[in-house]
Amino acid sequence: MADKIKNLKVKYLRVSLLNGCNFNCFYCRPSGVRQMASANKGEFEKFQMAIDLFYKIGIKKIRFTGGEPTLYGQLVDLITSTRMLGDDLHIGLTTNGLLLDKLAPQLAGAGLNSVNISLDTINENKFKKVTGLDRFNQVLAGIIRAEKHIQTVKLNCVSIKGINDDETAGMIDFANQLGVDIRFIEYMPNINNPDDRNRYISGDDIRASLPYRLRPMAKQPTGAARYFRSSDLKIRVGFINSVSHPFCDSCDRIRLSSDGRLYGCLFSGESIDLFSLMEADAQKPLDQIRQLVGRKKYLGCAGALEAPDNLPSFINLGG
Repeated sequence: MADKIKNLKVKYLRVSLLNGCNFNCFYCRPSGVRQMASANKGEFEKFQMAIDLFYKIGIKKIRFTGGEPTLYGQLVDLITSTRMLGDDLHIGLTTNGLLLDKLAPQLAGAGLNSVNISLDTINENKFKKVTGLDRFNQVLAGIIRAEKHIQTVKLNCVSIKGINDDETAGMIDFANQLGVDIRFIEYMPNINNPDDRNRYISGDDIRASLPYRLRPMAKQPTGAARYFRSSDLKIRVGFINSVSHPFCDSCDRIRLSSDGRLYGCLFSGESIDLFSLMEADAQKPLDQIRQLVGRKKYLGCAGALEAPDNLPSFINLGG
C-alpha cells in the first residue's frame, strides 16, 4: 500500500481525539461557552484504522491533540497500539498539562516520545484569567512529572499583547530552570477570535525585547519553529511565527478531526470524511487523500484572514 502514494508530501498526522477540554481559554472557544465534557469523541477502532493507513503510506510522526487529549479515556491504549506499528514512528502529544502528574508515567510506558505542554503564563492570577481555572500548581506538577518520565518535553506559550507579553523573559528563565525548551507562538486568528487582532504581537518583536543574545540554529526543513541558543541558557528558545513568517511552503502536516474528517490545512474549510471512506472502500481513501494533499493552497493565516469562513476552531482541530 505504501507504493500507492509514494510521493505523498505529508509526513506528519495530527489527530484530534475529542473536542472537549477541562480549560476555558478565552481565545480557543466561543465567548461564554464552557465545554467540560466532550461533545464529540472519536471512536477508538476508527482512529486505529486511520493511523494504520497513514503509517503504511509513509507518515513518520503522529501527534495526538484535542480539545484536551488526556480526557480521552483510551489515550494510553491508543498510544500503545500506535507504537506497535513500528519504532520508526514518532508519537507526540499536545496537552494543557492538567492531568500529566498522574498520566506521565503511563504515557511514557505506552511509547510516547514527546509532549508539548501549553502554558501561557507563570503568574497564577493571569493563569486563572486565561484558562478560567485556578490550577497553575497542578499544571506545574504535571510539567515536572513529564520531564522525569517522557523523553522530550517542550512548553508552548501563545504570546498575547496586554496579557503575557511582559512575561517572556520570565517564562524563559522558568523553562531554563526546568531544563525544557520553550516556544513562543504568535496569536493566530481562529473562528472564536476573528475580531481580536489587537492582541497580536509578532515573534520578532517578542525576541527583540529579550535580554539575551540569541543565536539562530539551523532550521529544520519542515519544522514550524525557528530555534535560538544563548550562552546564558541551557535550553533552546523557539518562535512559531505563523502570521508574520508563514511556513506554508514547507508544511508536511495533515489533520484528522475527532469526527473523522481529514483536513489538508488548518486554515482551509476543505475536508474529506475519512472514517466513512475507510468503511466503504479500502482503496478509495488513498485516492481522496492524494487529491486533498494536492489541493493544499499553502495560504496560511494571511489567506484565512481574507476568507473568515476558513478560520479554524482550535477546540476541534488542535493548533
